[in-house]
Amino acid sequence: MQGKRTKEVIEFNDLFIRDLNDYDKLFDMINDDAIDNQVVDTVKRFLGLKCDRIVIEYPYHDKDFLSTYYCYYSQKFRGFSKKCYRLHVMGENDEYYGYIVLRPTVKGTRLGTTYLSPKALVDEDAYLMIAGFEAHIMGDKQKIMCFPWMKQEVDISVCAHVAAWTILRYYGTKYHNYADTTMGTITQRIKGDMGRKTPSSGLTPVQIADLFQEYGFSPIIRGGMKEKNNRLLDEMVAYIESGIPIVGFISPKQHAVSIVGHGKLDYELLDDSVSINKLKDYKTGVVLHSKLVSSLYVMEDNYFAYRKVSKDLPTSSSDVDYNLYEIKFAVIPLYEKMQLVYNEVYERYTALVESDTMDWEEIKVSRIYMTSTNSLKREAGNNDMMCDELKIIISRLNMSKFVWCIDIAGIDNYKRNLTSGRIIIDSTCSTYEKEPWLLMHDGHQIKYYDEDENQNYVVECEVQPYTIYMNNLKKV
Repeated sequence: MQGKRTKEVIEFNDLFIRDLNDYDKLFDMINDDAIDNQVVDTVKRFLGLKCDRIVIEYPYHDKDFLSTYYCYYSQKFRGFSKKCYRLHVMGENDEYYGYIVLRPTVKGTRLGTTYLSPKALVDEDAYLMIAGFEAHIMGDKQKIMCFPWMKQEVDISVCAHVAAWTILRYYGTKYHNYADTTMGTITQRIKGDMGRKTPSSGLTPVQIADLFQEYGFSPIIRGGMKEKNNRLLDEMVAYIESGIPIVGFISPKQHAVSIVGHGKLDYELLDDSVSINKLKDYKTGVVLHSKLVSSLYVMEDNYFAYRKVSKDLPTSSSDVDYNLYEIKFAVIPLYEKMQLVYNEVYERYTALVESDTMDWEEIKVSRIYMTSTNSLKREAGNNDMMCDELKIIISRLNMSKFVWCIDIAGIDNYKRNLTSGRIIIDSTCSTYEKEPWLLMHDGHQIKYYDEDENQNYVVECEVQPYTIYMNNLKKV
């Protein structure tokens, strides 16, 4: 007679954090195979006293660890447990910040799937991509607005696997038309370069691009050469402003990260005529918004989530030990219908400015980004400062699913987060199409193309500056 299976009991234990030494109590509350000095030092350093309480859940069956367990750890002579711990991080007044999974793996690799709100980790203004993840704790459902993070497992997954996983998990959660995936599946779908898949000796930008294609993206690879004015950074900022995360390859460290946002803007550069002259394009008076971005935020598996990478050389107080100019390659996972790329948009824009057909300011601070037509129309409808004529035209204009936008402002308007001019560009147009414009306006006129009638129109009206579009990134 077969006996009844006993249902596994899930236990929850509280650890209250009153000072940093309280984190050391985790050693007594967690099995030795799932905790080490690196785990404790990491949570102590990065969460610190923002965390009031940790709820320790055990056992927890994490889908990402199970996926690597069955394709890797189960083949080991030494037995590995499938049971993980989950640390639920609570802030002041029991605000739920998210959770960290601890894997029963080798030392230095135990920090697993992590969903933590940037509120717990970012101390200054940052503009980040975040999605809504869920956690159930003692019967209560909690929502976490964050970007995924985990540490590499070394043999089965390295930094580039992790960077790709963070992006695919973000897309699979935020957008219904992208499939969710696990780390184990990612490691198995990587196309071979030279040698076996495990132990992995690292991945190339081409392998990451091939992986993104497997998941329905149309990726591009940028970088690999020294360019004047650091155009790679300008391009990366444009895609970040578009809400598109990037895998960045850092040299000479041979390291990969996912780039998920940017830091505060350095408005003071616009107070000094000498600085402006260094930043602007002499022919057009265009100052790219990217020139004022002081830092990028990355999901960095060697450190922790939401690490700031500055343009300046790193110091002992820097989040990481490299700067932005050490990012030599970028793999950008575009939607398949996003055909016109940043460089082509920028070249057409500067040619349009040189033609002097629109009455924009002499110094044109220009923010280039891509967005969905639905979001653009919705934000226009909700913009109390946008004039009715422009609202009506944007709401009725027939556009491709995704469009490139260029928001243009003089220095004073830019500092006030206002746009005094805008261009909307068809992202599906041909590379050789010289005039991909769907709409453009200055302070006196709106020009737009009606695709249904195959006709260009001009509306003469006063267009006052209005609030910039900020839907792709969230300020935290």
